[in-house]
Amino acid sequence: MTTLSVLMPVYNAAPYLGQAIDSLLQQDRPADQIVIINDGSTDDSLQILERYARAEQRIELHSTANGGVSKARNLGLAHCKGDFIALMDADDRSLPARFEQQLAAMERLRLDVCGCALRTFGRKERTVVYPTEDSTLKANYLFYGRTIPGPAAMLRGSTIADIRFDESLRFAEDFGFFLSMMLQTPDVRLHNIDQPLYAYRVHAAQASQRLAAENQGSLSQLLHTWLPAAGITTSHEQLASHYRLWHERQPLSGNELEGYLPLMNQLCDWLRQHAERGTTPPAQWRQLAQLNARDAHVLARITEHSGIKLPLWQRLAARLRSSR
Repeated sequence: MTTLSVLMPVYNAAPYLGQAIDSLLQQDRPADQIVIINDGSTDDSLQILERYARAEQRIELHSTANGGVSKARNLGLAHCKGDFIALMDADDRSLPARFEQQLAAMERLRLDVCGCALRTFGRKERTVVYPTEDSTLKANYLFYGRTIPGPAAMLRGSTIADIRFDESLRFAEDFGFFLSMMLQTPDVRLHNIDQPLYAYRVHAAQASQRLAAENQGSLSQLLHTWLPAAGITTSHEQLASHYRLWHERQPLSGNELEGYLPLMNQLCDWLRQHAERGTTPPAQWRQLAQLNARDAHVLARITEHSGIKLPLWQRLAARLRSSR
């Protein structure tokens, strides 16, 4: 019989804990084990957790000195015994059908990681849908597109093995965890369910709001650390160009492009080998051309290097802009 563990780190989440834990206990497909790591909370979180743990035998409560969310998750992973592991943040809610639908998708599609769409609440209310295709998700991890929302993910325990969260990061820990998994085991199968099964609370105290300024450093550090695991060599200059292109959507100069093209080639070669279907490397080259469409010389170098053919109107427009 398939078993399911849930992993939830907690740090000073007392106002939200009741809703979060109740959502775990009210699942259509109950979890077999709920591992909660109290990461040195200084509010009333521990008292709330102890009360729930006394009332519910599936809850395993572990307390540790505050070391950050990644360290808490890594400690929790060591305690998870299920065939599958569902992640959860202490200020959010899992909708009742989440575990049932994710488990069904994991088994039917033989997935290694399964996320889902989010319904945000709190300061903002909207539905956020993520790509569903394995190939699109793999491309997006390399090119800073939408990927798998970390707290809403379900993992296959045998796939993650000894892969762990990077405890040196304060931002983009989820991105780094899945990026490292993908590059170390490129045959992993990724997927998002396009139905919102997770309620994501938006509030000023959460790390994603406080630490956004560290974005570039964390993302570039992660690529510099993990791309070599896939045989991809890179430099800090190339990663700076990569961030400028794909995250900030800014064009490169001719000299910057020449330095960047070797990295672009390697990333597209990796996708060609390991992406199942859907997004293909030519799509990335076309996006690169579109981002640099205002410079005819740069655009010509991209098309020459990649072999893609742009429409005549786009080439003529670039020449006209360059001649001004």
